[in-house]
Amino acid sequence: MSPSRRVALVGAAFLALGLGASAQDRRPPSGDAFDNPYAWPSLERLVARSDSIVAGEVLDMRSAWTAERRGIFTTVTLRPDRRFRGGERSLIRFRIPGGTVGDTRLEVMHSPAFGVGERVLVFLTGESGLPRVVAGEAGKRHLRTGEDGEATILPGFQRPGAASDGTVGLDTLDDLARAMPALLAGTRSRQ
Repeated sequence: MSPSRRVALVGAAFLALGLGASAQDRRPPSGDAFDNPYAWPSLERLVARSDSIVAGEVLDMRSAWTAERRGIFTTVTLRPDRRFRGGERSLIRFRIPGGTVGDTRLEVMHSPAFGVGERVLVFLTGESGLPRVVAGEAGKRHLRTGEDGEATILPGFQRPGAASDGTVGLDTLDDLARAMPALLAGTRSRQ
């Protein structure tokens, strides 16, 4: 098989797995001179791209072949205990590319990884069919509950509007809840 045909097949596989970004996703937000495709998106961008933002526990994961048997997707079932946007159902199901069916395992770079029993914060998009995680692995954050019962977001977020000096600032779900009204208002004003 020629190298150009191999690249075309790999590109088609990524598009079939839903990893292709729409033109809107590729556009830098107004005012950005350069959009680094390797940098994780800001909290503002994650919120703007999300239809649902929920935190909860992963209850189940089931992998299956696509109808054409060209790829594997995993359906993740999450029981939300905090909702920041959307996600009104008692159980939330979403798809991630990759997984294991029988003795076949498909790993997709930059796809988020989940585990049953894990507590997570997820940013989801997609209103028809099963939603997907926004921005791959950047749209999933692990939650660790401390002795005080507070859920810490790992990795945390830089406070909106703060200088890009590496300071995090939004470390807990309570911090995120306090920042969410301003974040949601900012996304409505840009629409």
